[in-house]
Amino acid sequence: MRMLMPLLLVGAAGWGCQAAGDKAPTKASLDCTATYVACGCGCCGGVEPEVRCLSCANRDDLQALIQKDQEAKKDPQCAVEGCSTGTKYVYCDANSP
Repeated sequence: MRMLMPLLLVGAAGWGCQAAGDKAPTKASLDCTATYVACGCGCCGGVEPEVRCLSCANRDDLQALIQKDQEAKKDPQCAVEGCSTGTKYVYCDANSP
């Protein structure tokens, strides 16, 4: 046990470890020109989707909405729910209507 004690102390003190740097990881750059039509189980044809505005200035996360929509497509209830009109997500403060 006496042999392990110095090793434990060195490990606890952090000697020999290299720091990753003092900068916190940054989020990926935001593509404010991106748009996405979320349909959940599927979009009905011939119908324009409802437009919902996102804010580039507020760093609204389109990728999170895309991920949520893709998860919804996997729902077993889709077999009985049918299609939806869909929702088109647009960064309105960065794109002209």
